[in-house]
Amino acid sequence: MLHTADEQAPKTSLPESSHWSRRIQEPTYDHIPDVRSEMTDFLHSHALPQAYVDRLALSLSEILTNLIKHPLRKPHNVNAHITLTSEGMILDVADDGSPFASFDAKCKDALSNLHSAETLNESGYGLGCILSQHSRVFYYPAGSAARTLNRFVIEDDTQSIEAVRGPAPIQAEKPVIFLVDDDPIALKSQQRILSAHYDVLAFSSATDALALYKEQRPDLIISDLHMPGMNGIGLRQALLTLNNGDTVPFVFLSAVTSGATSPYISHIGIDDFMTKPVSAAQLLASVGRLLTRRRQVQRAIEGRFHQDLTSLLRPALPDKAAGWQIVTLNRMADAGGGDFTLHHLAKDHLLAVLADVMGHGASAKFFAYAYAGYLRSLFRMSAKQATDAGDFLCSLSDAVTDDDFLDGTLVTCQSFRLFQDGRVDIASAGHPPPIFISAEGRINMLDVAGPLPGMAGMYGYQQLTLEAKQGDRIIFATDGFFDVFDPEGYRRADLIKTLQSRPQRPLAAAAKDLWRIFENKSSSHAHPADDATLVMIEFGGTP
Repeated sequence: MLHTADEQAPKTSLPESSHWSRRIQEPTYDHIPDVRSEMTDFLHSHALPQAYVDRLALSLSEILTNLIKHPLRKPHNVNAHITLTSEGMILDVADDGSPFASFDAKCKDALSNLHSAETLNESGYGLGCILSQHSRVFYYPAGSAARTLNRFVIEDDTQSIEAVRGPAPIQAEKPVIFLVDDDPIALKSQQRILSAHYDVLAFSSATDALALYKEQRPDLIISDLHMPGMNGIGLRQALLTLNNGDTVPFVFLSAVTSGATSPYISHIGIDDFMTKPVSAAQLLASVGRLLTRRRQVQRAIEGRFHQDLTSLLRPALPDKAAGWQIVTLNRMADAGGGDFTLHHLAKDHLLAVLADVMGHGASAKFFAYAYAGYLRSLFRMSAKQATDAGDFLCSLSDAVTDDDFLDGTLVTCQSFRLFQDGRVDIASAGHPPPIFISAEGRINMLDVAGPLPGMAGMYGYQQLTLEAKQGDRIIFATDGFFDVFDPEGYRRADLIKTLQSRPQRPLAAAAKDLWRIFENKSSSHAHPADDATLVMIEFGGTP
């Protein structure tokens, strides 16, 4: 067993108990559209979010497709059953075919393939799509625990269902389909079926389709298997040699049913095989399923890519270093610039940099990613040679001066070094000044400032040096944090009053308390949400 995890519309109110069932005898592809339609009507009757209905319809289609296509002994009966309760939804699909072997291993491979950014090849992604869309997925093979049927079960709680509610999708251009068949009657018939929903380009030869592919990439290709000259297998093999040719879903049509088991076909990675004459329902079901799956794969890869980059960008400093305690708290905005940290731990000190890439919108987030990667490399090269906190800022400023890309992006930085004896060196490049809190409770802003990177010239960056006692604290933060307390500038009067009004608490508790105040103020802040980072440090005393 394996389990994995409309704009301004009212929340879903699920019934105490409601059921939908459909029994399919001798299942074929022609059954899938009707079953999907029945299930969709049932879910709509209970006002489930459209995005969730689409998600479950895709998952049911993938399950039925797998049962029709893959078992060694095809099922004679398939029973699909949905139970809705106040706690959520359960989809249970039972069949009397041969069970899937090594199902857990297949699940792990499917998720691994789905999250790989190396390829968008569609083959084999159906199970991965199911696992990525639902929090709990189970498979119970027949023969275990006295079961006479295989059961594929999906469970989603109410929170999971509500989580996918969103505004209606923007209508995009129609997907482009290449249709290849040397039979003019079949070609015209298939084109008539598909043209109502897709932009269809029809070709009477594989070579013509291949020639246009190099200029216009389709979203899906449907090809006859047996054709004079280059046949369907030849077309598929030729596409595999082209850039991203393996990423376009590919379907074979053939009047010869035995072609589906050809060893050539099994090794060139196709997504479906249909036998002529193909019905309109089967053709539309296959195309719809593959295009929906493709969009899901793309979203999964894009989401994983964004997640990996966000993880790289998210500020993080060690909890303890050189006799200092450190607490780092952060909020990542969906769009706009980004905050990030860099640090190097030497034998007797920690060198750290807190940076803030300015801007709003998706393009600014991209520049934050790019800038973070650039600065990370620059920091690694210069950290070991740095003699004070301003050295890295000088290296950065020189790099910005010489690089058009960096010069076109606004960034602020603050660099500091923490020593085991309590000494602190701080330098700033256009960054908000930090706040010092003595062990006795005195609070004041530190007078450290410097020009933005690229504007330092030959004068470099002056640094401030402090001698901290045990219990002394310093607050470093980005504009996204400070501006919530003082939108007009760097006075920080409201923040200092807030700090003065709070009782002395351990560092971690004090930081979390201040962060809660920030979040409460931020919820009513007039400006767009920005990345915000808070770093609080405390000297623990000379060892």
